[in-house]
Amino acid sequence: MTTIAMLGGDQRQIFARRRLEQMGFRVFCWGLGDEDSHETWQELLQSADCALLPIPASEDGIRVRCPQHKGRGCRFTGLLEELPVETALIGGAIPPIWEKHAAEKGIDIWDYHRSEVFQMRNAGPTAEGAILLAMQALKRTINGLSAAVLGYGRIASLLAEKLRLLGADVTVYARKERDLAHARLRGLSTEKLEEKGVSDSLRRMSARVVFNTVPQQLVTEEILREWDPSCILVELASAPGGFSLSAVEALGFTRIHGAALPGRLFPETAGDILAETVAEWLIQRGGSEKG
Repeated sequence: MTTIAMLGGDQRQIFARRRLEQMGFRVFCWGLGDEDSHETWQELLQSADCALLPIPASEDGIRVRCPQHKGRGCRFTGLLEELPVETALIGGAIPPIWEKHAAEKGIDIWDYHRSEVFQMRNAGPTAEGAILLAMQALKRTINGLSAAVLGYGRIASLLAEKLRLLGADVTVYARKERDLAHARLRGLSTEKLEEKGVSDSLRRMSARVVFNTVPQQLVTEEILREWDPSCILVELASAPGGFSLSAVEALGFTRIHGAALPGRLFPETAGDILAETVAEWLIQRGGSEKG
């Protein structure tokens, strides 16, 4: 039976622990408050086959993120000193310098945040969370709502489809003709974004809510001045995001920050996704070692 040492994290780790135990793993915890099974993180590592860090693994690049722990999280340098070479190290959004130090010690390290399967699984709760936040801000349902989705990647395509099924009038804004054609096949309206500079298609936009998934500032102050300030802006892209922050504030728009929605809004679902992804990697790793 594989033993997992779970260090730090939030509510999703608690649900992940339960799911992993249901799947036959032995899981011990530190840094999760009342869920802790050991007094110190050093004790946790003594008989573990795998050390499981949260997502993100760290907020300062120095310590493991432990928001539910009364004290401070353990330093990664200390963790690396105590971690046996044969123990795998898994985490989400692991700082590159941590990966470098682990590799230098010969530790088998894996960042599940980079897993295509993990990201695909999280696309669903991310899309649903974005819709929930938009409804709360608008104080109305999605049916009959005019919505715009910027981009048409993994999350955006699923989000646009969910909005359409809920009765929204959805327009997808994308650069690639392939993406626009795919969106039209799903019954969605489309507008083409310019490759560079300000897109006239965005200037004409009149939706009540705009969901951005493109990590590039598409919506400039020039464009925002053409929009109704009652329009709700939902940011789903990584920094710097798609909206001019200074213009959003100056012009009185409401911008909703949609980072890490699965863990924030649906910790049970996020925990199950984490557990299933980690379990698959550990099973594959075990098979590879035997092979």
